[in-house]
Amino acid sequence: MHTMIMPSWWESLLKRYLKRTFYEGTRRRDFADRGDFTEGDYRFFVKGVRDLNVYFTQERGLLPKNYLNRKELRSGYILYFMPVNALKVAALLEQLPPETLAGNDGTLTIIDVGCGPGTGMLGTFLYLENLRKAGTTPKGAAAAVRESPLRIRWVLIDQNRHALDDAQGIHDLILEEMRRRHPRWEIRSEIEPVVGDVFMNRLPRILHSHRSHAKDAHGANLILGLNLLGEIARERRLAVVQDMVSFLHERGRVLLMEPALRRTSRDLMALHDDLLENELAWVYAPCLHQAACPMLVGNERDWCHAYIPWERPRWLEKIDRLIALRKEYPKCSYLILGGRGGAEPAKTSMTSWRVVSGPLNSKGKSERLLCGEDGLPGLLRIMRLDKDASPANHAFDDLERGDIVEMRKTSRVARDTTLKRI
Repeated sequence: MHTMIMPSWWESLLKRYLKRTFYEGTRRRDFADRGDFTEGDYRFFVKGVRDLNVYFTQERGLLPKNYLNRKELRSGYILYFMPVNALKVAALLEQLPPETLAGNDGTLTIIDVGCGPGTGMLGTFLYLENLRKAGTTPKGAAAAVRESPLRIRWVLIDQNRHALDDAQGIHDLILEEMRRRHPRWEIRSEIEPVVGDVFMNRLPRILHSHRSHAKDAHGANLILGLNLLGEIARERRLAVVQDMVSFLHERGRVLLMEPALRRTSRDLMALHDDLLENELAWVYAPCLHQAACPMLVGNERDWCHAYIPWERPRWLEKIDRLIALRKEYPKCSYLILGGRGGAEPAKTSMTSWRVVSGPLNSKGKSERLLCGEDGLPGLLRIMRLDKDASPANHAFDDLERGDIVEMRKTSRVARDTTLKRI
């Protein structure tokens, strides 16, 4: 993946929203419309960031149920975790075929299951903006994409009314900013908030009960499930994802994204195998095949996840210092799925591999683990001696988790081995 840049306007938008929303009814209400964050503003909001970081990384079992009801936790999430997770979403969506969400005269229907305050929406807006600026279409018709109307209908589902209110408020600010930045674009975007508990009810029941959505319930271009599966009982996960896939347009996709933790990632890997075994979906990424996960059966220690290269903004760096954290790389595990009624994923070359480990270095050599069609049913472990480094294989040094590499099958990267990072 290429290095992701967080838009500078995200900072001002989110800070402005936080002060206007969460200072209401407090002694700081008179500061709501003042300019940039002060040290006092950071101190006010950073407690929620610190508490959430502990819950998410160390004491997840103690995370309060309906934690978004607590203002300090919800505001901490919006300030820190929301933009980082949104950037991950934008990066992962770049793996979609352009026709999935390319601008056209139709309306894009995007469903976010367990949307929270609109993290997926923020990331998808960035992806769409980048897509349209690049003018990327299957036929390369750049002008047509830039000049065609962008019409989006967001169906945002969450059990928390406060989070849906946040999503609406942030959506309106995003739309205002997008129109200001791109005055020649025709942009229409509307939210349909749906209060529903997907943990207790079947997703079709929730969507069909929302009468304005029922008429085209099976035509979503994109369905998001971000940090969702860990909140659903293990025995219900397959059914929930099956429901999500069933609401897709034939070219639509589901993006599932989970924290890059061992348990959550291995649960996602197990779900991957269940979906394929029961022929419920195609898996488009990160896997380059439609076979059982070789890492899952290989051992109980490893988990498949990806790094998102980024330039960490200074305002997030400041928060990291305040909570004694350093977020080197945003990380996640994910699946991009499509319905079986759509096109089967194109066969990849037998020389295509996904990097599924970080550098495994020892004296005089370095190793990586690769996953690909030609390595099944296991992973391919490749090794290069330091003395064999050469121009032909220099890309070996830069390989990170999640990268795709072209290389003939070999366990030993020799001086004449050609290795190309895609």
